[in-house]
Amino acid sequence: MTNLENKIQNILNLYKSKNLFKAESLTKELLDRYPKNVFLYNLLGLIFTEQNKVDDAVKCYKNGIEIDPNYSMIYNNLGSIYQYQEKYSEAENYYKKSIKLDNKIPEPHNNLGNLYLFLNKYSDAIKSYSKATEVNPNFAVSYYNLGIVYKTIGDFEKAKKSFNLAIKLNPYFCIAHRNLSELIKYTKDNDHFALMKKLEKDTKINDIQKTELSFALGKAYEDIKDFDNSFNYYNKGNNLRRKNITFSINIEQKEFDNIKNVFSKKLFRKHNKSGNLTNAPIFILGMPRSGTTLVEQILSSHPTVYGGGELNFLPDLIDKNLNYKNVNYFFENLPKVDKNVFEKMSDEYIDNLNKLSKNSKKVTDKLPINFKWIGIIKLILPNSKIIHCVRNPKDNCISIYKNYFVNPKLNFAYDLSEITDFYLLYMNLMKHWKNTLSNFIYDIKYEEIIENPDKQIRKLLKNCNLSWNSNCLKFYNNKRAIKTASDTQVRKKIYNSSVNSWKNYEKNLTTFFQRLPNL
Repeated sequence: MTNLENKIQNILNLYKSKNLFKAESLTKELLDRYPKNVFLYNLLGLIFTEQNKVDDAVKCYKNGIEIDPNYSMIYNNLGSIYQYQEKYSEAENYYKKSIKLDNKIPEPHNNLGNLYLFLNKYSDAIKSYSKATEVNPNFAVSYYNLGIVYKTIGDFEKAKKSFNLAIKLNPYFCIAHRNLSELIKYTKDNDHFALMKKLEKDTKINDIQKTELSFALGKAYEDIKDFDNSFNYYNKGNNLRRKNITFSINIEQKEFDNIKNVFSKKLFRKHNKSGNLTNAPIFILGMPRSGTTLVEQILSSHPTVYGGGELNFLPDLIDKNLNYKNVNYFFENLPKVDKNVFEKMSDEYIDNLNKLSKNSKKVTDKLPINFKWIGIIKLILPNSKIIHCVRNPKDNCISIYKNYFVNPKLNFAYDLSEITDFYLLYMNLMKHWKNTLSNFIYDIKYEEIIENPDKQIRKLLKNCNLSWNSNCLKFYNNKRAIKTASDTQVRKKIYNSSVNSWKNYEKNLTTFFQRLPNL
């Protein structure tokens, strides 16, 4: 190995160990000595990206392209940056350019697949991931990603096969174990169950892997009705997850109080003629795991309804137009906002909705946490429908605790005391909305859907100004893609095993759940 190669290897080791400042400094020194070395530009670009110095990374990559326009991986890395910046057409072009220059590298195919998956282009995603595995049959990540696509579109057998291939190539691929666990009804002698128990004892797995594996084992023990071991593993997974995230119930309390103070009857009277008067949007909201995915699956089975899924349109518009990232400014400034701002937000929201749904008559927006922003919805889309999903609080909270979420807005989900505190804040806020915006919110109870689906679905459709359609009773036949934690459950017929399921863990929950109301 040459002196240059030794130095590059040293930088790579620093990069992998997250010693980015030192890695950046040494790479710049090498570039001063070897200004025509395109690999160094690519490496420095990666180091900049890891530090979120996005503009520096782009400049670095483009300097590398000037030296060698045929260096494939630089185009791939540029594609990743543009995807991060939500410049999706540019990202697609750079990935394709990378593949055109060298179609024997799996990463650009895989990244292009990730882009297509994000854009809901599922058949294109499958083609890209499959191409990555053709190029490199040992590329476990693409088998895992194929599993995610197949799971999303409801092809569970292909999803299982893909996750198993990823695990065979990399037994330590614990996120693949967790996703596979959601597709299996475990028995005591299940092979995958035995493999996970063996892996859990392996000293080589780190805390992140242990977290994923613990949730999977919690699910497996629950399936065999060993609820003591099930709770122990769910508890272990949540404790590990909680160590790696930031959450403060006091900050949440302050935010909820500010929302109630600012969104007053006086504010709504001031803006009673603002917003877009369309009745197309149907907002489905409530606590996570309260039945929102089931309700969307029912509604999107109607021929005139497009199921939008968990859309970030509303939170993004609030950030963009009302500067929510500066929380103090947001709450101080909101009462002074001109109605033109709300009208602009409403027009942009509808434009996004039309592009997504190809101008469907009705479109669902199923982001549960939008319950915080019912006031904004009223200001910008006063004729929209609000469907509030309600579930037995104890079932709701234990269901949250049993799931691994990736959304940072759900960081309350990994501690039973914090889940309970957050649930009480949510209930209090919903009381405020109902007192302030009477007749704007329609409650639908999960248990009542389970007990009498025909009656409840008819009432739901009537509230949404939709005609009766029997397809809504057969929601489990709906082939639409689902990207939420309920992707497996809502493809089944109505079942009641999740009603009062908290009692399986009752002895572990009494301390926390005694503060919850009985609804």
